[in-house]
Amino acid sequence: MPSTAPSVPGRTAPSFINQMSRMNSPENDRTLDALIRLLGEEGAHFEIIRRRLVEIGSPALPALERCVREGASLISERAGQIIESIRLEALDEEWQRYAEKEPCSLEEGVFLLARFAYPEMNSEIYRTKIDRMAEVLRRRIQPDSSPPAVIRTLNRYLFEELLFSGNRENYYLPENSYINTVLDTKKGIPISLSVVMLLLAERLNLPLHGIGMPGHFLVSWSDERDEIYIDPFHEGRMLTRGEIESQLPGDEKGLIAQYLRKVSTRQIITRMIRNLIHIYTEGGETEKGSWLERFHKRVHST
Repeated sequence: MPSTAPSVPGRTAPSFINQMSRMNSPENDRTLDALIRLLGEEGAHFEIIRRRLVEIGSPALPALERCVREGASLISERAGQIIESIRLEALDEEWQRYAEKEPCSLEEGVFLLARFAYPEMNSEIYRTKIDRMAEVLRRRIQPDSSPPAVIRTLNRYLFEELLFSGNRENYYLPENSYINTVLDTKKGIPISLSVVMLLLAERLNLPLHGIGMPGHFLVSWSDERDEIYIDPFHEGRMLTRGEIESQLPGDEKGLIAQYLRKVSTRQIITRMIRNLIHIYTEGGETEKGSWLERFHKRVHST
């Protein structure tokens, strides 16, 4: 496949592109073929072509994927970049639909986030894994068990049997924030390990809620009689309000009630996105950070 645009009699490349952009059916095969042939254009000409192909979206994918496999190096590289842009634009639309839901689902949100880094991930495999974990716990939790006994059963299974743990050695790895890799590696950060616990609690109808402490994340058992705080990053250690307050700096002790408020699903998802924005931006992957900013804005502003 040529790496430069073929000549079109009587037309410059930009005017030809502009005419194609006004056509009523941009998915038309001939239009798409012409755009693909122009993938080798330089400078502003290529940017016009790139935007047009991204606008066409999924109908352009088969031709672009063929370019990745068969095209000259420049065209193959550009086709791959456009495919990624089309994928992320579609994912952004999914985030918009997700953000419009009230209440929004924690499970749907964390798997949507994972697809940012793992587009080929089969979420059903991981949902089934969580289902099976919940079934094991359902058989072990006695109907008359006290809240501390239920939490101990949960902790033994997650942290002693399955060996989930906080990733202290590589705390800032992006993988620590994606539910699929947390389930695969059994390592995570406070919020992602808490999410595993919360997803199990949803299946088991346990009164667990997220607690968004500054710089940390906990889970609380909260019902009519009991208020117990759980630290999944430290193997599910159970804490009282007094123990948490004693760890706060003196000028923050008066904020304990605010810190221990339950957070919504939307707040959990936006916090997970913010964590990843920080990780990618600090690591120099600014384009990934920019896409996550878009997703964050959709969820946070709705």
